[in-house]
Amino acid sequence: MGFDPRTGAVGRPPSRGVVTSNVDTLLVENDALRREVRRLRLQLQELQMQQHQRGQTVTVMAAQVERWGVAMARHPRWQALRVGPPGGLRGLVEQRGAPVLGAELAQALRGPHSRVRWAVRAAFALHGQRAPEWLNEAPLRLVDDLLRLTACPTDPRTAALLLLGLEPGASSAAIKRAYRRLAKAHHPDLGGDAEAFHRLDAAYRLLIG
Repeated sequence: MGFDPRTGAVGRPPSRGVVTSNVDTLLVENDALRREVRRLRLQLQELQMQQHQRGQTVTVMAAQVERWGVAMARHPRWQALRVGPPGGLRGLVEQRGAPVLGAELAQALRGPHSRVRWAVRAAFALHGQRAPEWLNEAPLRLVDDLLRLTACPTDPRTAALLLLGLEPGASSAAIKRAYRRLAKAHHPDLGGDAEAFHRLDAAYRLLIG
């Protein structure tokens, strides 16, 4: 008979209930710690982004947009990328929802419609705060993705699905969920764009009709 470190006693094995209770408690605490770590990481990313935005100026951001445009324009099919409407880069941004931009970047993207400005907006709509990584490190691959997502399909149902941000073969339930989500974002009574809402409504009626 020896000392059992799990009980602090000599020769007495722990009861099964005690071990199970301890393990369950540890698992619950572990899950809570993981959630807290994820929350803190997101908070840190937001703070870093805010600091980065405060450190930028309009001139720097405008110059950065220009550099991104030069990089994307090296793609052999850059000129085939449509701004819209219908569809095109503007349609893609409407599908995904207005991207969250820093004040300086939003200011730099104001002005006459251009392929570069809408491509940058679309990049942020697709990738969120990771968009600068794509624009800096893989601009040609990003253009490939934008070309694929803004391709004009000949089939009306396929076009309607893409307008809702869905792939061909999407279920009725997925169509309804996508429509409800986008309708809230674009409904004129909630500050959305009336034209975009009417296009979404027409696409939804085509798909469920």
